Amino acid sequence: MDFLDKLVLPQSAHHMVLIKYLLVLANILLVPYLSVLTGSLIFSIYFKKQAEKKNNPHAYRFSKELVDLVTFNKSVAVALGIVPLLSSSFGYAQLLHLSNFEVSNYLLLSALLLLAAIVMIFTFKYSFHFKDIFKVADEKGIGSSEFEKEQINKYSVNTNSMNRKAGKIALYATIFAVYFYVGAVQLAIDSERWTAGTNVFSIVFSLSTVVNFLQFFVGSLALTSIVVLYKYFRPNSDVKGEGEYFDYIKKFSLSNSLILTIAFPLMIALGTVVKTKLALSFMVFAYAIAAIILLLFVSSLIYFMLKENHLKYNLAVLFLYVVVFALLIIKDQYAFDTSTQKHFAVLAANYTDYETNLKADLGIGPAISGADIYNGRCIACHNFDKKVVGPPYNETLPKYEGKKADLVKYILSPVKINPAYPAMPNQGLKPKEAEAIADYILATYKK
Repeated sequence: MDFLDKLVLPQSAHHMVLIKYLLVLANILLVPYLSVLTGSLIFSIYFKKQAEKKNNPHAYRFSKELVDLVTFNKSVAVALGIVPLLSSSFGYAQLLHLSNFEVSNYLLLSALLLLAAIVMIFTFKYSFHFKDIFKVADEKGIGSSEFEKEQINKYSVNTNSMNRKAGKIALYATIFAVYFYVGAVQLAIDSERWTAGTNVFSIVFSLSTVVNFLQFFVGSLALTSIVVLYKYFRPNSDVKGEGEYFDYIKKFSLSNSLILTIAFPLMIALGTVVKTKLALSFMVFAYAIAAIILLLFVSSLIYFMLKENHLKYNLAVLFLYVVVFALLIIKDQYAFDTSTQKHFAVLAANYTDYETNLKADLGIGPAISGADIYNGRCIACHNFDKKVVGPPYNETLPKYEGKKADLVKYILSPVKINPAYPAMPNQGLKPKEAEAIADYILATYKK
């Protein structure tokens, strides 16, 4: 997967700052979506098991609607999941160039796992609906013969099996995708581990990866609970209703979001503490504290909604949760900036060398002096009015009057012309340098 490194172009300090902003934007799109995707899948599988164990129709319906929550459009899954992950991979490839460090490759692996997870989540969703269809067919005795009834029963059994397997595979793929994403980001922040060499074990068994994954896990379940509240109980909701089912959703979402919101600040504090010292700065702590304060305020709003049995703050809570996620993303970006200052200095110096060499190859840059080239190279073999190693210019230049292009061509690729003199060696000049020396010797010869 070293092909990413081959696609990298050296970046100036200004361009690196721009890439960092783009990384923040990509993560602000990715992390909330990935959180809701993970949380809704976990809750869906949990309520499906509750429905099977207790024969609870509310749990079964809620399980089915939870997976529908994040699978309403395939394009959204690509736009908010796969594309930001790929963008992050290429962004880190640029910013960690010359570090011999595979963060971008781990992010690509995360994107592949997420793609597999999304495919299986949609399979999980559709098998739910097929289960309902076959159940209705069985209850109504659809089928004019025993063979047709057996076929319907066979398809029903296969669909149930597919539903169970698709849910498990989707859950495992999603968890691994999230784990590698979190691990790659934390590995990028911890520049102390770069010199020790990196492999998959440096992600899987890293304390910072484990703690920040738990932080993501708690945050994803909390955000999903808040999104469920907003979906079902916002004023213009398309699933309005009352009764036991909606009371069931309300009770679960409020109590669950309150517990998780109280636990979330602790996970943020732990996630900050386990970061390498090189990554810690005033801004890292400032954003962490701001996120914790907001969560404490959010927990009070959820408590009031639970106590007073109303949901008038659900939109405010959802908005504040999105702000919290944005603060955490910016916090990690500041940690990355702080930890990698030396590396960015190396990249800036590398860009300076790259720019200088590129301009030299193209023959652009500072003004080229024909006189300096003549005094530095040509004067050892040529003079204007007397023979040295080569012929005097006063003898050779008359044939080039009005033909500067021919003279430039000869300087760039000299060939033996006069048998009385040795062949002129190629001086390795750039086109602009050859043009400058041609202008100089033609002008001086005429004087």
